[in-house]
Amino acid sequence: MIQDFFINEIIIKKRNAITSYVNWISKKTYTEESKPIKCRISSLSYKDLQLISDTDNIQRNVMKMYTNANVEIDPKDIIQWDWKEWTVIAHYMPQDKSKIHHSKFFIKKVE
Repeated sequence: MIQDFFINEIIIKKRNAITSYVNWISKKTYTEESKPIKCRISSLSYKDLQLISDTDNIQRNVMKMYTNANVEIDPKDIIQWDWKEWTVIAHYMPQDKSKIHHSKFFIKKVE
């Protein structure tokens, strides 16, 4: 099973905007929700570099991450792993749409 390879754990921090109106003026407040997720994080291969070469300036601070297919991560979410914060720069689903068993993300360290 693919889950047997998920040896890392991350925390996904979702930032939710709540808009309220006072005297017809909108005001946004934010709530933060944290959720631990099992995954696999590894270095990029040559093929990965080819896939995302046009996406971002690739440096050593970019990694790939595999999760279960049902894990939802938005580009605005912050991923906390190894005491550092990361963002998603690309989402790649290499499998046939009829039998998706994992998602693949490219993540970049926030500096």
